[in-house]
Amino acid sequence: MRLEDFRDWLALRRIATNPWAVVRYRKSHREGQVLAVRLRDAGPLELRGGRADFHMFHRIFLRDEYRLNSTVTGALGCVVDLGANVGLFTARIAPLAQRVIAYEPYPPHFAQLVKNVAGRANVETVEAAVAGKSGTARLYEPLNEGQSGTHSLHPESGGYMSKRFHEVQALSLDELFARHAIEVCDLLKLDVEGSEYEILYGASADTLARVRRIHGEYHDVRREDPRTRIAAFTRFLRDAGFEVEVVPHRRKENHGNFFAARLPPKASVPAHA
Repeated sequence: MRLEDFRDWLALRRIATNPWAVVRYRKSHREGQVLAVRLRDAGPLELRGGRADFHMFHRIFLRDEYRLNSTVTGALGCVVDLGANVGLFTARIAPLAQRVIAYEPYPPHFAQLVKNVAGRANVETVEAAVAGKSGTARLYEPLNEGQSGTHSLHPESGGYMSKRFHEVQALSLDELFARHAIEVCDLLKLDVEGSEYEILYGASADTLARVRRIHGEYHDVRREDPRTRIAAFTRFLRDAGFEVEVVPHRRKENHGNFFAARLPPKASVPAHA
C-alpha cells in the first residue's frame, strides 16, 4: 500500500463506513461502474466510473481544497454553490450550513446532483448556469468524459473544450440573490470554468457587499481580455472589500484557487472636541 492510500484511508475512516472500498475504487473504476460512498453524517454519495467524480471527491473531502476545515468555525447561514457538478461540495457543506443553494446547468450532472443530495432538507438545487448576465448561453462539453468537471461557457477554456454545446438558461448573480431573497451569503463557492470573472464583475456593489467569503477556482480564458488574469481579478476583489489569497496550480498558467474574505469595517475615529 502506498503512503497516499494509507493517508486517504485514515481520512475516509472519519467520514465513511466503507473506506477500503473507496480507496480500491480509485485504482479500478471504469465507465459504467458506480460506487456509493456511505457517509457517516448523511446519505450515500454516488461516484460514477470513467468520469471526474472520484477526482473531485478526493479534492473536496480528502484534501479539503476549499479549506472548509480551517475557515468554517461555526454554523453557516446561507451557502451558494455555483458549478455544483454532481453535488460533492454541496454534500460536504450541507451539514455545516442552514441553507445551501446549488446551481448546475449540465443535465446529466444535475440529475446526479439531485440524487447525491436527496434527503438533505436544507439544500435547494437549480438546473441553470450563472453568468455575467441573464438569458441563454452555450455550455460547451469537454473533449472526453474523463474531464467531466470542465463543462464551460467558454469554448477556449483550458484547451479542454469540444465544439459540442448545449443551450442552457443563465442568470446573473444579482438575479440569483433576488430570486432566493439572500440577505447575507456566508460562503460563495465558484467552480465555473472561466465564468468566475464575468459573474463577479457583473454583480452590483450591493450584491457583493452581502457576500462574506468566496472560495473558488480561477481559470485561463480569453487571453485578450486583461480582466481575466488573476492579477486584475485580485485587485477587483480587494477594491470590493475582500482580503484575497491566491494559490496557483503547479505548472499551469493563470489557473488555481483563490480565497476571499470580507474585511471587517474600519472603526470610525471620533473627532476630538
